[in-house]
Amino acid sequence: MLHRILHIASVTSAFDVAETALEVVGEISISARQINNLATEVGQELAADRDAKTERYVNAPLPRQATAVDVPPDLAAVFFDGGRMRTREPGQGRGVHQPHWRETKNAGFHRMKSETFAEDPQAELPDCFRNEAYVEKLVKGLKNLKKEGPEEELPGEQPSPTSTPSAERGVQDRASWQPETLFRTCLSSLASSEEFGPMMAAEADARGFFTAKKKAFLGDGQACNWTIQQRWFADFVPIADFVHVVEYVYSAAKTVHADAPSRWRQYLEWATACWKGDVATVIGDLGVWQSRLGTLAEGEKVPDTDPRKIIHRVATYLTNSQARMDYPRYRQEGLPVTSSLAESLVKQIGKRVKGTEKFWNDGPSGEAILQLRAAVISDGDRLHRWITNRPISPFSPRCRLPVLANSA
Repeated sequence: MLHRILHIASVTSAFDVAETALEVVGEISISARQINNLATEVGQELAADRDAKTERYVNAPLPRQATAVDVPPDLAAVFFDGGRMRTREPGQGRGVHQPHWRETKNAGFHRMKSETFAEDPQAELPDCFRNEAYVEKLVKGLKNLKKEGPEEELPGEQPSPTSTPSAERGVQDRASWQPETLFRTCLSSLASSEEFGPMMAAEADARGFFTAKKKAFLGDGQACNWTIQQRWFADFVPIADFVHVVEYVYSAAKTVHADAPSRWRQYLEWATACWKGDVATVIGDLGVWQSRLGTLAEGEKVPDTDPRKIIHRVATYLTNSQARMDYPRYRQEGLPVTSSLAESLVKQIGKRVKGTEKFWNDGPSGEAILQLRAAVISDGDRLHRWITNRPISPFSPRCRLPVLANSA
């Protein structure tokens, strides 16, 4: 019964909705407040268990011995991205006090099936990235994800909680070279990136990721992504998400050309060059445009829409990411080239924690709902296994009365 209560609390939009669903469908009468209390209690237990495992991993004698599994993953892929949720100051009485946005850290751990190819299996830019309507829709979707507000669905899309995101679908529908996910778990937390890195490493080790034949770490351009990769996943191939590259070069093309046909031709030229690994050419072209438009003076304040600022931002992104953009080699080795699975994870977490009227308490209770949501959307039935074996569970063998040998 506890599993049913917490599962519904994790997949419905609010605790009062969970109360109604449990009464109508599950024939369980329980108040929204009590559901909230149970969710906070068990979510905090999950967080404490995660932290204990992380501490054991971090404090293991050096050099650490990677945890072995019966069948090492063919490809272990780690995807990392940030999200948003609104929180409030706890212990201030009724109502919302000191509302503010907090960043969530989200990581997906994908055990994948992968092939290796004698040459680049997709040398040409996929058709989906050549479709103007599709690219416009894709870029809009990425911008919606970055907004400090509830998620907005793209027109005509009704994704399920486990659906593959649109960018990943677009590539996979046209290319069989993409690696296939066999098993996924995930983490989500309000912790800082410094705290989240070792959590990720402990989870990856528990899944045998460090013994995988091939290893990849995917993220966008945030510096914290690559700090975590270098500190905790040093032997994983770092890969900059190509979908974010599309977003950047598309915005640059729209900035430097006034008419739509010229913009699209410029985008195709730059996107194709990046897909083929020729990032240096694009950076050089942006330098030419920067000289035409003029550079920003040190300390000069301009709006985000200023063409000089946009071109500078795109050039900086590509320059910083260039070493992680060898896409022909990644495809030949059977590695993923987009972090769309991370974007999907952020949306799945956001569907439960983001909303117009949602404010979570800072600290343990805000962390608790993230643990429940991550447990429910992970493969392996993590929540049910925890409830069945938690120390105070009536299902635990330690809570059962011993059977006396001479009992009737």
